[in-house]
Amino acid sequence: MRGSLCLLIPLLMVGCSNPMPPAESASSEPASTAISPSVPSTNTAPESAALDAVTVDPLYGAVAIGSESPAAMLNRYMLDLLNQNKARSDAAWAYAPADPRHADDAVLRLLPDVRNLRLDSDVAVPRDDGQPPRLLEVPVKIRALTASGTFRYHGWYRVQPSADGRAWQIQSASLQPTLD
Repeated sequence: MRGSLCLLIPLLMVGCSNPMPPAESASSEPASTAISPSVPSTNTAPESAALDAVTVDPLYGAVAIGSESPAAMLNRYMLDLLNQNKARSDAAWAYAPADPRHADDAVLRLLPDVRNLRLDSDVAVPRDDGQPPRLLEVPVKIRALTASGTFRYHGWYRVQPSADGRAWQIQSASLQPTLD
């Protein structure tokens, strides 16, 4: 027993002396946000805001340093959709859909009486050969709670840098219903 305890102490010291670099841990974890209508984001901690704002990952190098990540932009977009802020939700697109019925994510835009919306996004996947990539695909899972039930969707949003290169904008989307 005493011998195994002596071996455990050096292992603990080695494990504590090699923490995971912050850039790797921030980019490898999926983002998850639950959004309720007319409620501002609860993610107001300065540490998390700084982590979202200063994403120094080569994957996101096509936009200015300090801009929000594609996942954070999609969270803001979902909040605007939920609060029916058409001007802000359309501004998230590179080319806003003229008619919500013909939008790539029309299934979300046309849901009646949405009470809660949850967006789970995975790490973005580059969809071009550029260095840094200028087209990223963000895999998403969405759960919408409405008066008539819960709806689940999976798919992706493709994002590209804005014309001025300061932010990400949605280029296209594909959402499919998920059966439980």
